[in-house]
Amino acid sequence: MTISPTSSPLPTGVSQTPTQPKLTAEENTNVRFEQLLWAELLTHTGLEKALTLGGGDGAAMFSRYFVEAIAEDIAKQHPLGLLDQNAAVAPPSDTEAESES
Repeated sequence: MTISPTSSPLPTGVSQTPTQPKLTAEENTNVRFEQLLWAELLTHTGLEKALTLGGGDGAAMFSRYFVEAIAEDIAKQHPLGLLDQNAAVAPPSDTEAESES
């Protein structure tokens, strides 16, 4: 019995992975910041401890990796926009300026 190789629907040399849009340095920094923020939030909720239950040292070594991977997904798919410079900052109203003087 011979097994023939499977044929690919794409020509050779064509990547089958989806292409990610290239981020600027500022956008990359913003995503990284939000990833670290989410990682800390997830750690404080007890996710890191839950991942290590019953796993011993082996699970403890990889729990932070899993938390950071989950945080990266959240930061990329649902950005909070905390560092967006494009967000309009409302100038102080006249009533606020009058009350300060």
